[in-house]
Amino acid sequence: LVWQTFMCRMSSHFWMREYMDVAKLSEKRSEKHPSSQQKRALDLVRIFHEGIAHLSLARDTKQAKWRSMGEKAVTKMSQLVLMSKWNFENKFKLLQAELHYLDGDLESAEVAY
Repeated sequence: LVWQTFMCRMSSHFWMREYMDVAKLSEKRSEKHPSSQQKRALDLVRIFHEGIAHLSLARDTKQAKWRSMGEKAVTKMSQLVLMSKWNFENKFKLLQAELHYLDGDLESAEVAY
């Protein structure tokens, strides 16, 4: 029930484009439950939401910490693509497009999107 509440709050903030709230919620969850990270199938949704939020915050704030966290999400999603291209490639490409956009490479962003 706690996990479902967390994911509901994260999804709500994500879809409302409240990316700072996504980042804060994620950080709070990671501090309270460090050993529970990446152990559930639904963590892929969390990785995706965090990745989009972090890359968007990196673009808006120009802070390197958000970029680094976004890059980690891209890396994690690329590992999931190796497990199941069918399920994860679309999310990976969206994260990759955001990273290209952050770098100012609009052509590569458009191709990935």
